[in-house]
Amino acid sequence: MYLEKPAATWPPGPEIPSPRPATPPRPGPPQPAPQPILPTWYEPTSISLERELADRLLAQRTILVSGRLDDALASHVTAQLLLLDAYSNDPITLQLTSAESELEAALALAAAIDLVGSPVHAVARGTLRGPAIAVLAAAGQREAHRHTMFVLSLPQFAAEGTADHLATVADQHERQITRLRDLIANATGRSPDEVMNDLEPGRVLSADEAKDFGLVTRLV
Repeated sequence: MYLEKPAATWPPGPEIPSPRPATPPRPGPPQPAPQPILPTWYEPTSISLERELADRLLAQRTILVSGRLDDALASHVTAQLLLLDAYSNDPITLQLTSAESELEAALALAAAIDLVGSPVHAVARGTLRGPAIAVLAAAGQREAHRHTMFVLSLPQFAAEGTADHLATVADQHERQITRLRDLIANATGRSPDEVMNDLEPGRVLSADEAKDFGLVTRLV
């Protein structure tokens, strides 16, 4: 009789635990929707546009002089004048408007106009007040828009320091006032005393009055 052998058995191994189902990640707080990027006047695109317009005007030998006329603006415009003068002897046009200006900066720019060999034409618009009128007076041809207002006035003077320092600064200021007076007198054909009599109390001129005064040669 044939006897079936029992199947061989192995010693039981360690029990392998069944894999746990993956736990889905807990949802975090909702993320805010991205905000659209809106253009503003303070983005580089606006600056690039202003530079492009300035470059186009410069290619036409036109320089804008607007806003507060201080040392930085006077230096910038002087550099443009010298650049255009070195390139060609064709006329250069200054579009000039300044309701606030510094005496030293205005006289420095007036000296630069006198320095370049190219004829400089100035066109006043808006309001031209105080020392900025020296820039207009230094130009060979002086025009103005019909609604331009001119204010003949002297800048306020204030200084601090020792007595010697104050005396030096006061003397320099008087020399600058004399230079401003003489520029206006030479441009208008009036006497220095007559010009000073208008500068000291302050005098407001319309475009037509400025033409009669001799400050501008033509209205546009």
